[in-house]
Amino acid sequence: MSELREALNAAGASALVPKIIDPILLEYQRRYSPLVRSIPTVPWAADTYYFNQRTSVAAGGFVPDGGARPVANSAYLQAKFDMKHVQVVGAVTGYAQQVTRQVIGDLRETEIEGSIRGLYWDIETGMCWGNAASTATGAQPQFDGLDTQIATFTGGFQNAQDKAGASLTLPMLDELIDMVETNAAMPVFDDTWQIVLSNTAASKIAQLQQSSQRYVDTVEVAAGLIVPTYRNIPLVKTSFLQARGYSVGTVATATATTGGSLPASSTYKYVISAVVARQGEIGASAEVSQATGSGTSTNTITLSFSSPAGLDGLQPQLYKVYRTLAGGATGTETFLGYVDGTVGLAADGVTPILTTSIVDTGTALVPQNSSTVPATLPVQYYGTNANLLPPSTGQENIYLISRDRNNVVRPYVREAEPLDVYPTTASPDTLPYAVISDTTLAVRAPRFTGRLARVGVSV
Repeated sequence: MSELREALNAAGASALVPKIIDPILLEYQRRYSPLVRSIPTVPWAADTYYFNQRTSVAAGGFVPDGGARPVANSAYLQAKFDMKHVQVVGAVTGYAQQVTRQVIGDLRETEIEGSIRGLYWDIETGMCWGNAASTATGAQPQFDGLDTQIATFTGGFQNAQDKAGASLTLPMLDELIDMVETNAAMPVFDDTWQIVLSNTAASKIAQLQQSSQRYVDTVEVAAGLIVPTYRNIPLVKTSFLQARGYSVGTVATATATTGGSLPASSTYKYVISAVVARQGEIGASAEVSQATGSGTSTNTITLSFSSPAGLDGLQPQLYKVYRTLAGGATGTETFLGYVDGTVGLAADGVTPILTTSIVDTGTALVPQNSSTVPATLPVQYYGTNANLLPPSTGQENIYLISRDRNNVVRPYVREAEPLDVYPTTASPDTLPYAVISDTTLAVRAPRFTGRLARVGVSV
């Protein structure tokens, strides 16, 4: 007789199947962050970076034979940038350190390496979008980034142009280059300069160059950072100039109350955009309109909203408020000011309290979270610019900046320095650490920089 036999399949033997994990760790959160490497750095052992400018040289001119000119001298100016502090704190337990060695090696070391990478993303966000004035007395004070420092849209030393959503063309890049070269009175066609843009803008330029048969070379602007060029100027891609389709959404409510300085019986329209951590400025909200009260009293207007989340669920660190004139038409908002993305810290002293409403008092923009306001209230609008307009989806900034430390430099006191943080009796098996940077972005010569604002980059 044949014997009946029962087969033991893989499911039945699951307890005996070993679990093998690939030791290669996939880094699933990534960014282009070139500016921290491509802009020159300089160690600085002080809390403020001071430098001098000669703003004019001694005047001269024609004279008759034996004549003389009046005695004249150069003019000098001293400027400064304050250092700001960037920090990340992490920890692993001693138990986790031991039991993960076969897969990850040194878990704490891996965490520190990832934290340093993230810290540079924070610095790069600040270099593109930071604003010092609106955050100076807040929980997370920032330094000024390119958005603040390169924003002169009119005048003899204009360094910014608004393209109103027009699709990017090569002549636009030529206009940007000519604007900077005219102001700087020096050639800009080499690797001591850089055009900073998103990867989508870079793709648009590649399409335009291909159709016109304008081929490009490549250049190494920092160790391992090899990029294409346009007219011999490096095209440097950053992840911090792209909204990626994120936006603030709808301002839930707008209300008017007495007490500010906005005139009575006036209607204002607003849109709000946000600068999200490790991403940049996202799309503006839908327009909201609010009338102030009637009578002789002056008013405030409060704009309330849900805190928007950006890439990887990260939160805003700044808001940008755009407003019309009293009675202004739809779509005529201009930049009113920056607003801190936090109103303070929770009772633990480290958790930020996020801004969920903004009060326009008529003289300042005050961040709020319910009844919580900053300990020191803003006293004015910060960064008001009648020529800076709200971005729509698909509109981006492109910058032309120098890589010469005489023009742009990033001083630092400590550069991503790991610090040991010791376990406590409350958590004796914790292996904490911190990574610290003290730095700022010093655009020493804003005249010798350029910006294209609200450029359409759809390919």
